[in-house]
Amino acid sequence: MFRKLHLQLTALCIAITALVLAVLSCICLYISEAVIRRQEHSTFLASLDTMYHNLEQQISLSHTWVRQMEHNHQFFLRITDNGTPLFFQELEEEAVPEALWAAAQTKALEECGLNLQDPGTLSVLTRYEEFPLTYERTHYNASVGLIPRGKGYIGVTVLQPLNRMETRIFRQRLSFLLADLAALTLLGVFFWYFTRRMLRPLIENRKKQMQFVASASHELRSPLTVILSNVAAVRSGAMDGDARFLDVIDSEGNRMSRLITDMLQLAGADNHSWSVNPSEVEPDTLLLQVWEHFEPMTVSRGLRWEISLPDAPVPRCVCDEERIRQLLSILIENAFAYTPSGGLVRLALSFDHSSERSGQRNFAFLSLSDRSPHAELPAGQQAAPDERSRFEQMITEAAKPKYKKHSGRPARRDCLCVTVSDNGPGIPDEQKEAVFERFHRLDRSRTDKSHFGLGLCIAQEIARLHHGRIILTDTPGGGATFTVMLPILLPQGSLSFFDAEKRP
Repeated sequence: MFRKLHLQLTALCIAITALVLAVLSCICLYISEAVIRRQEHSTFLASLDTMYHNLEQQISLSHTWVRQMEHNHQFFLRITDNGTPLFFQELEEEAVPEALWAAAQTKALEECGLNLQDPGTLSVLTRYEEFPLTYERTHYNASVGLIPRGKGYIGVTVLQPLNRMETRIFRQRLSFLLADLAALTLLGVFFWYFTRRMLRPLIENRKKQMQFVASASHELRSPLTVILSNVAAVRSGAMDGDARFLDVIDSEGNRMSRLITDMLQLAGADNHSWSVNPSEVEPDTLLLQVWEHFEPMTVSRGLRWEISLPDAPVPRCVCDEERIRQLLSILIENAFAYTPSGGLVRLALSFDHSSERSGQRNFAFLSLSDRSPHAELPAGQQAAPDERSRFEQMITEAAKPKYKKHSGRPARRDCLCVTVSDNGPGIPDEQKEAVFERFHRLDRSRTDKSHFGLGLCIAQEIARLHHGRIILTDTPGGGATFTVMLPILLPQGSLSFFDAEKRP
């Protein structure tokens, strides 16, 4: 399908380009040929004026002078004395047939009223006319003139073939045609690679969709198979313990419901149809609530569960509290799944304030990456300078999305950073990017039925919804650290990226 679409798009681009080139070439040729014809006609008129002036001044005509005029002005000349051709012209074998001379004289008589055989009453002034002539598909510039001489007259017929001009026009047309063909060839190659490059994201997206459907079908088939087999066992009544079968059915049904919910959320993110319910939130309070929610789980799993908050007050911000809570839950559950019993999982909050007016940057970041997972920093002690500068660079990159500045109002660009770190086995470097892909799971989590490989992908979509990002780094001493960076705009109040664009 995509190959046919590729060919069709390339052909369409080439056809449109060919049409445009043809129209432009025709316009250019029309203008250029009109200029050439005008130049040729002007040159012919100038040659006629020169020749007739010389004939008026000549007392006697020589064969040499006639041949020189023909050579200089590139035309054929026939002169008659009172209707009789000159003697030396009668002796020559003329290159112009007699019928052509007669055709020129006939057209001069019919259109201009000049009769070389019977001029009638002559004027004292020379009279001549010029006109186009076509004879046997050959085009000429022609002229017939009468020059009074004594009691008689001299008749002049001039023929200038336009072969040179037509050859020049033909070569010009051929040059334009070859240039257009060369341009179409080059553009065709360009369009071929350009359209293929345009279709590449569609092809990759289709592959991902097929992989997504295949993975989703596999994940849905497993609990469905378990449910159907248990239902069959219950109906058969062959085995006791229906309650146990019902518990399995309930567990697998809930598992299937979670998977369908995750897939629907990702579909909503793909269609940009996620609903956002912004409200003012206290980040430190939100983190404390999340920490307390997961505390019973850490006790049952034998994990150490700690939280770090900045000493300075963190201002209220506007965000979707439920989405942020969901994002943190995904990261925390992911950390719990990989942290062995007795390990440490830590939740931390930091706030970076960057004033666009003053240009100052103040950090109150309690980093977990500059110490071992089991170590504690003394109260008020800041992170190491090198680690501090590293996070400063990360925060600066995270705050790159541009927001409108409000005229006459001080605007501050702030960044909330939430980190979830563990001291588990960590994530290999070659899989750090892949963990955010759909249905990607590490080997250890493949045996855990509660993980489908969609959580981190959903978390990344939530971060993008808030114009933020998630950065995955290694925890010193082993483990993984997920840093969520949420840039927010606070112009004279607790407004955020949700309504910054709506301000006048």
